[in-house]
Amino acid sequence: MPDRSFEHAVQFYEQQTPTGPIVLPLVTVGLVQPNGTRVDLSLIFDTGASVTTLRADLYPLLGIPAWNVGQAQATSTANGVAQCYLYQATLEFLGKAVVCPVALIDTLPPNPLYVGLFGRAGMFEQFGFGFWESSKELDVTLNP
Repeated sequence: MPDRSFEHAVQFYEQQTPTGPIVLPLVTVGLVQPNGTRVDLSLIFDTGASVTTLRADLYPLLGIPAWNVGQAQATSTANGVAQCYLYQATLEFLGKAVVCPVALIDTLPPNPLYVGLFGRAGMFEQFGFGFWESSKELDVTLNP
């Protein structure tokens, strides 16, 4: 039986708005650029995202000349099917670096709280996750 103890707790982000509070499962993920510089990105933890997905305007962080020069792929989104482009990148989460696919998409709207979605491919199998809505936290183990 797997051990289901967790070493890390990530509190959800909560902000009051005129229509009531919004609560988002935001995580900070490091993107290691081709020159070795790490850039911290605020991403929504999204179990429905098959791949970590970033806004198209972030393409310079991947060291590429344009957002749409990678492997073209149609992807299902909350708003329907959209074209994205896949790349390989090194992402760091809680001190663990993983080379994994990252998609760039031009239909992800700008948001001051996050720049993309933290998705499953290459990343989720590296960790164990627990989700508690009542305490508004994501618990994580580095030993799944």
